Amino acid sequence: MLWLIWQMWIFLFIAFALGLGLGWRLWSSSGIIGKELDDAREQIARLQRENDSLSKLAAQRQARLESATREHGSDPVKTGASEKGATTPKPKASAKPKAKKAIPAKPDDLTALKGLGPKAAEALNADGVTTFAQIAAWTAKDIASWDEKLTARGRIVRDDWVGQAKARIG
Repeated sequence: MLWLIWQMWIFLFIAFALGLGLGWRLWSSSGIIGKELDDAREQIARLQRENDSLSKLAAQRQARLESATREHGSDPVKTGASEKGATTPKPKASAKPKAKKAIPAKPDDLTALKGLGPKAAEALNADGVTTFAQIAAWTAKDIASWDEKLTARGRIVRDDWVGQAKARIG
């Protein structure tokens, strides 16, 4: 047996070298996959941070829009009046009180709106929102409130639920 190993040492050396080369190649390629996985995780984290910052930016712009709307006379209560101790002005006599919206007998399938899934539809239905007409009538304040209740992170504005609902009701 020793004589056989002595005579075939070159073949054993070649087989050993091939085994080392193949092992090194397989081991080093797993590092590439690991690097790609780490890059993908880093990109996911970056996109989540970007999504969060965009949600905050949308909420800030919504708040600015609401405050600008109040400042230009659509809201009868002036913010500076309460600071000076003055009484709040009464709404104009021509202002009509908002009528309570009746819920129709047949609710709409709210999941037909892009971005509104079954869980969000269930939450809306539980709070009495069952039709496209109700969503189409949402104000900016309603959108901000529902965005928070549903933890939609700006999806209501991004997917334009109000616009989609208006298109569905005609």
